[in-house]
Amino acid sequence: MTGISTMASQDERIAYRSHAVWFWPVFWPVAIALRWFLGWDAGGPMVLWIPGIALLETNAILTALRARRGLTLAADEITWHKYEMRLSWSNVTAVEQRGRRLVVRVGEPGQALEDVALPARPEVHANLRRFGAPIAVRAGRLARPAAEVVEIAGRLREAYEPSSGLKGFLIRDTPPEQERARRSARLWITLASLGLGVVLFGAVIVNIVPSSPDPEIAFVFKRTTGPGYIDQVLHMTNYGLTATAPTLGFVPLDRAGHVLPGVTVRTAYGSDRGLVVLPPRSPGIDVLAFDGPGFRDVADVRVTVRHRDRLRRPASAAEELHARRLLGTRFTEAPQDFDTLLLHNTNGVAVTVRMVCILWEDPPPGAAQQMLRSLPIGGLVSIAAFDEIRVPVTGPVRSLARGCGSVKVYYSRPAPPVGA
Repeated sequence: MTGISTMASQDERIAYRSHAVWFWPVFWPVAIALRWFLGWDAGGPMVLWIPGIALLETNAILTALRARRGLTLAADEITWHKYEMRLSWSNVTAVEQRGRRLVVRVGEPGQALEDVALPARPEVHANLRRFGAPIAVRAGRLARPAAEVVEIAGRLREAYEPSSGLKGFLIRDTPPEQERARRSARLWITLASLGLGVVLFGAVIVNIVPSSPDPEIAFVFKRTTGPGYIDQVLHMTNYGLTATAPTLGFVPLDRAGHVLPGVTVRTAYGSDRGLVVLPPRSPGIDVLAFDGPGFRDVADVRVTVRHRDRLRRPASAAEELHARRLLGTRFTEAPQDFDTLLLHNTNGVAVTVRMVCILWEDPPPGAAQQMLRSLPIGGLVSIAAFDEIRVPVTGPVRSLARGCGSVKVYYSRPAPPVGA
């Protein structure tokens, strides 16, 4: 017990003061921020990214903390804490400064490689190829001068007395705390490699395996939504991994779920003509209006997908867009006049959109407010990532601008051929 305490008191701990060790702990949160918040969609589904990044981030933080501990020079070995690599002085042939690096040379590189977890070995291999040593750290980042570290290592190597025979070289007593640190380092490095595998697997699945040609779309019709909000809205959610443009059919239903004969349906955005594009994993809407005997009795609609097209854009989940009204250079609100619309693309990808002016009725008390007309503003417009454009208001909309109760923007595409 006394011998162990004496040995521990002779340990020389040299911290490694480098901010570069925090590169990977910062990189992975930035990567998932790009993937999630900015719509960067090149890395596979989030269900795989979240656990994969969590493993990589945990390992990156633990590795950075270990790297900051630097080196420990003990009576019988030198430890590189980044990977908890322990090299016996029996195997160390030199500790020296080579240029800007402090390198630890060994006689048996194989023993050094076996001392770290398999996923960490590429860095050790790289050090061996470039510096001829498994450990090569920047000398200027050590908490003590490199010359002093070299002197301490030389003194410990000379004082080291290995156990007799080959068995003494191979079998070394390891304090429990050191063995726990080694096992922890190996475990998290291995788990991080699994996390990276999960992320890469997700990328392969998305980019190589084709998505279902018929991604699931959910529909919910809301007859009324409350004061200040649009009534008779069809909510659509695309749960697929690709954008889709469905062509929809509608059957009006009463409160009992019975079909209302003679009632027809109009749309504000053109979902019945395949003009509404639903980005992957994103919601969308259309506004419905009803005509015919008993149109005020419509409480729900039965939605059928008559046809759908898969689209390449948007390639990722997209945010709801808004148009701001301008009269000259001044922003205006309904029911004020306007002659220009300002659109800002908040997505990190280019999108194509359409705009409409919706004229509303003044409904009877207790009735849902119906759309009277939906007038297109311009045509199909393409907006670059994070860009903004101004669209002039012309034609019938210009003369009816004050009556535009709502100006809406929605993701769209060129009109499909008739009968498609």
